[in-house]
Amino acid sequence: MGQEPEYSLALYADISYIQTNIHKLCSYMNTGVKILLFTNSEGVNEINEFLQKDYKKAKLLYIFVNEELQIHNPIQVTDGENLQQVEEIAKSFHQFNYDQYKIEHAPLEENIMVKAGAGTGKTTVMIDRILYLLIKGKLDPAEIVMITFTREAARNMYKKLRKELFSRFNVTGAKEYIQWIEKLNNMRIQTIHSFAKSLLREIGSLRGYGLNVRLRSFTMEKRRWIEEELDSYFQSELASVQGNIENIISPLRMYELIDVIYDFWEKFEQKGFTTKEILKANFGTAAEGHEKMNELLETVIKNVEKRFTQAKVTENSLSLSDLSREMDYIQEQYGKEAFKNLSSKISYLFVDEFQDSDDIQIRLFAIIQEAFSSKLFVVGDIKQSIYRFRGANHTAFEEITELLKQRNVIINAQDYYLQKNYRTGKLLLDEMDIYFSWWGQKKYLTYQTGAQSSDKLVGMLVSNEENAFTIDNKKEEQKEQMKRYIMPEIRKAFNRVKEINSEKGQSDDKEKFAVLTRTTEEARMIQAWCKEADLLTKLEVGGGFYRSKPVRDFHSLILGLLYPNDARFVSNLVYGPYGKAPFTINGLISEKGYSVEKIDYIKRQSSFDFQKYQKQLKVLPVLSVLRRILEQRKPAQWIYSRRLDELKESQEEKYPMEQLNQDAFLYAQQYELNLGKLFEKMHQSFSEEFVSLAQIEKWLQVNIATNRDEEEVIHDVEDALDYVHITTVHRSKGLEYYTVLIPFTERIFTPPFSKIIFNKEKTKVGWLIQKQNAGMKSNDFYDELYQHENLESIQEETRLLYVAMTRAKQQLVIHRNRKNDQYNWTWSKLLSAERGE
Repeated sequence: MGQEPEYSLALYADISYIQTNIHKLCSYMNTGVKILLFTNSEGVNEINEFLQKDYKKAKLLYIFVNEELQIHNPIQVTDGENLQQVEEIAKSFHQFNYDQYKIEHAPLEENIMVKAGAGTGKTTVMIDRILYLLIKGKLDPAEIVMITFTREAARNMYKKLRKELFSRFNVTGAKEYIQWIEKLNNMRIQTIHSFAKSLLREIGSLRGYGLNVRLRSFTMEKRRWIEEELDSYFQSELASVQGNIENIISPLRMYELIDVIYDFWEKFEQKGFTTKEILKANFGTAAEGHEKMNELLETVIKNVEKRFTQAKVTENSLSLSDLSREMDYIQEQYGKEAFKNLSSKISYLFVDEFQDSDDIQIRLFAIIQEAFSSKLFVVGDIKQSIYRFRGANHTAFEEITELLKQRNVIINAQDYYLQKNYRTGKLLLDEMDIYFSWWGQKKYLTYQTGAQSSDKLVGMLVSNEENAFTIDNKKEEQKEQMKRYIMPEIRKAFNRVKEINSEKGQSDDKEKFAVLTRTTEEARMIQAWCKEADLLTKLEVGGGFYRSKPVRDFHSLILGLLYPNDARFVSNLVYGPYGKAPFTINGLISEKGYSVEKIDYIKRQSSFDFQKYQKQLKVLPVLSVLRRILEQRKPAQWIYSRRLDELKESQEEKYPMEQLNQDAFLYAQQYELNLGKLFEKMHQSFSEEFVSLAQIEKWLQVNIATNRDEEEVIHDVEDALDYVHITTVHRSKGLEYYTVLIPFTERIFTPPFSKIIFNKEKTKVGWLIQKQNAGMKSNDFYDELYQHENLESIQEETRLLYVAMTRAKQQLVIHRNRKNDQYNWTWSKLLSAERGE
C-alpha cells in the first residue's frame, strides 16, 4: 500500500480495494495507526466481520461514505504529508472535518493559532494534536505544558487524554501507550495561576521570595490598610485646613467609601496593572467640589499598594492575582535568561481559552516561547471573550502575534479555524445566525458575514425540536412580574428533558435543561421560584465557595468551640453535621432565652464531646484538632443521610430508590471535596502551629461576607436525577444543555454604580462615584474615557449573549423584557435585529 504510516493513513478508495487490503489496514490499527476511509459504498460496513477489535471506540477507525462518487484510482495520504490531496477529498465528504485534520497534522515545528467557534471540538483537536506530537514527534509528555482556564478544565483534559491512550492500549496492547499514561503525571496541565506559582517557586528568589512562598488573599489586611490610610489622610487634611469629612466623602458614608476604594484597588489588579503602573497612574484633575475626592482616592490607593508590596515580601506570601504579575516583573528585569534555568524544558506550550488571557499572561507566554524556543498552540474564540472585568484582552490574538513578531517568530493565524459545530442543531444555528450577523455588521461582535465567513458556525447535527428558537416579547417593570410567563416555560422544558432521559435509559448521557442569567441575584430568584413549584434545582453560580453549606457548617463548628457557653452557637453546632443532635431546639427557647441548665442539656443530648475537644485545643495545634474532629465526626455521612431523607420525602414517587441513593451519595461527596478545599485554604492562610480559633473565625467571617471570587469544587460525575440547572452565563462557559432558557434581558449595560476605568495604555484613571438619589462625583478623565468604555461594554455584553445562546443544543427560549429598550442598551435591544426595531 505504499509508504508505512506512523500516525495516520487517509485512504480514498472503492469498496473492492478496501476489502482487498482489509488485513493490512487492521494490522496498521493494531499498531495504533489511525485509519480514515473515504469510499462510495455503504458496503464498507461489511468489513466489520474482519474487525476483531473495537477500532472505532478507540478512535482508530473513521469511515466516510458518499455513494454518488465514482472512484477509479485509490489515493492514500500518510501522516498528513499531502494536505492538498486530503483537502480535495474533503470537498466530497461533508461529515469529514478537514480543518481538524489539518491542525492535528500540522508540521511539528509550527506555531499554531486556532480560532475555534462555539461547539467546534477544540478539546478534541488539542488531544489529537498531543497524540500526534507523542507518536509522530516522539515527544516526552514532560516537555508539554497546557494552560487551561479552570481547574475543572485541567482535570477534564487530563482524564480525556488518559482515556484516549488507554483505549488505544486495549486495542493494540502496545506497551508505549502504558508508558505514555505513566508519564502523563509529568505533563503539566495547569491553570495559569498554578503554572505561574510553579515557576515562581523555582525563580522567585530573583524577587526575594523563598521556596515556601505561600498564597494568601490578604482580604482582612487590605481593608485594615484602607481604614488606616483614610485615618491618616483625614488627620492631615483636618489639621491643615478647616474641612468637613462628610463633605469630602459625600455622597458616600464611611463604610461605603471603604468598599468603593477596595473595589477600585481590586480593579487595578484585575486589569493586570503592575505596582509600578499603579504608582505612576495619572488621576488627572476633577471639577470644583470633586478635587478632594480625587486626591483622596489617588493617595489612599497608591499608599495601600506600597504597603501591600512590602507585606508580601516580609511574609513571603502572594495573592492569587499576583502570580502572573510577579513573573512579569522577573521577565521585565531579567529577560528570557531567568527562565532558562528551570528544571523542566518546555518544548510545547498549549493555551486553551486564549481569548481570556490578560496582557501580563500574554507577555508571559511570549517570553516562555522565546526562552525555550517553544512551539505555541493557542486556541480560543474572540466572540467568547467575556472576562474583560478581570483584565482579559479581547485582542489577545493580535497581541501575541505582535509580541512574537518582535522576536522574529511567526505564528500561523490565517489557516487554522474551526467552524463545524457538533453541539447545536442546524435549524437552531441558522436562526441564531440572523442575530450574530447583525451584531457583526454593527461592530458589536467580531463576526464576519458572507458565505466564506470563518465565524459562521456550520451545523453538523439535525434539529430534533420543531420550535427550536422562541422569543417571547413582554414589557414588565419588575422582574417578579415575569414569573407568570417564565415558570410555565421552565416546567415545560424540564418535563421535556426528563421525558427524553426516561426514553434514553440509564446507559446514555443525560440531557440537561438550564436557565441562564446575567447575575447571581437573578439566578437565586429563579431558584426560589422553582422551589415554590417543587422542582429540583441545581444552582451553579460563580464565587459561591465561602457561602456554601460545608463552609457555613464548619463556621458553626468554630463558633461552637470558641463560645461553648453561648446558646446560639452551641445549638447551631449540635443540630448539624458535627453535633448530630436528634431533636430541634425550638422547644427549649423561652422568652428569657436559654438558661445555663438548658445549654448543658443541649450539650448532653448531642453526641458532640465538647470537653474532649476543648482539652485537645489547649495542648495541640488548632488545625490538627479540627482535622481530628472531621475524621471522627464524619460530617459527610450525616449530610448523606439528611439529603436522602429529603429526597425520599419529596421525590420518592418520581424516581427509583437507587437513583435517590446515588444522588445523595454524590451530594455528600461534593460536600467532602469542598471541606478538603477549605482546609487547603486555611493552610495557605495560616501557620500550622500558631493559628488560633479566633483567627480562623475572623477569617471565615470576612470571607463569607466579602469573598465572591472563590469557586466551589464541582464533581464531574453525571447527575442521578433530573434538575433545573440554574447558572450565570459566565459560569456556563464551556457547557452545553439540550434546552436553554434566558429569562431576563432588561438589564442595562452600564448600570448606575460607582466605577473606575482606564485607557488602553494604563496611564490614565477615570472614576465615577454615585449613589442612587444621593448625587455623584467624578474626575475629568472619566468623561474622556467613557465613550470608549461604553462601546467596550456593549461589545462585551454582546459576547456574553452570544455565549449564552450557543450553550443550547436543540432548543433556545428567550423572554425578552423590553422595559429599558427606549433608554439604554440591553440584551433585549440586541435581540431586536429580526424585527428592524
